[in-house]
Amino acid sequence: MRKTVLLLCFFVLSKGIEAQSVNLGFRGGLAIPNIVAGSENPLSDGYSSRFAGSGGIFTEIGINNTFSVRFGIEYSGQGGKRNGIQAMSSNQLIMDMATRMGADITEETAAILGEMATLIPPIFYADVNNTVKFDYLILPLSLQAGKNLGNSPYRIYVNAGPFVSLLMSGEQVSKGLSKLYAAADKTGTLWTSIPSDIQSNIAKEVPELAHVLENGAEFGTSVITGEIRPVNFGVQGNIGLSYQCGKYSRFFIEAGGNYGFVRIQKNKANGDNNTGSANIVIGYSFRITAL
Repeated sequence: MRKTVLLLCFFVLSKGIEAQSVNLGFRGGLAIPNIVAGSENPLSDGYSSRFAGSGGIFTEIGINNTFSVRFGIEYSGQGGKRNGIQAMSSNQLIMDMATRMGADITEETAAILGEMATLIPPIFYADVNNTVKFDYLILPLSLQAGKNLGNSPYRIYVNAGPFVSLLMSGEQVSKGLSKLYAAADKTGTLWTSIPSDIQSNIAKEVPELAHVLENGAEFGTSVITGEIRPVNFGVQGNIGLSYQCGKYSRFFIEAGGNYGFVRIQKNKANGDNNTGSANIVIGYSFRITAL
């Protein structure tokens, strides 16, 4: 990937003296992201696409009548959704419980929560509707090739290249009331996997936790920004149709997508997924100079 970026930069610099134009523009529209499983980890499977937004600004440097280079900065909504019975992280459950208790947590409670990690399975199952949402700032660099359609103002083009993305926020939005099952077939719960003598201690010291483990929980929104890698990189590309309106203005529509090469989770035990998104955008660019 680094070699690709360096080659593109060298191409721009070596051809800069031949540049025909410089254009500024903006683009925005619909993103259809998903998170792709990179292994057989149950935490990674079963996601489908959701809808999000995409858009940003860019500069396009024309090299000649065919080629140009485009770079910019964009917002990209990423993530995916799962509905129904699904695997979830027991470690995240314990962390959420500790967060809810906040300043009220005692040393005894903290010790019990710590012990829970060794008593219950690392993965449990819940029957909920779950949406994972990520907000990224993407820095794309593209080599673009295009051709005018005869003498008409229309032009078709394709572009592709690498990108670097910076995570702005991440959250998991879960909706539903569900028991915490020990298996996907809903046989047994996390509570039944704990020895009876320890159940009594939990019920005495942390009744709220005992109630959740035995009867289930109403799921809500969890901030997971700290569990996601802050930087990613990958490839992106588009195919587009533009319309030249006068000498300087151009309107366009594009369809394309992006895919991140880096596993998004910091800890593979929490899943092994990659981001990806299909995009449909419209935009406008304005020629600011001809060189």
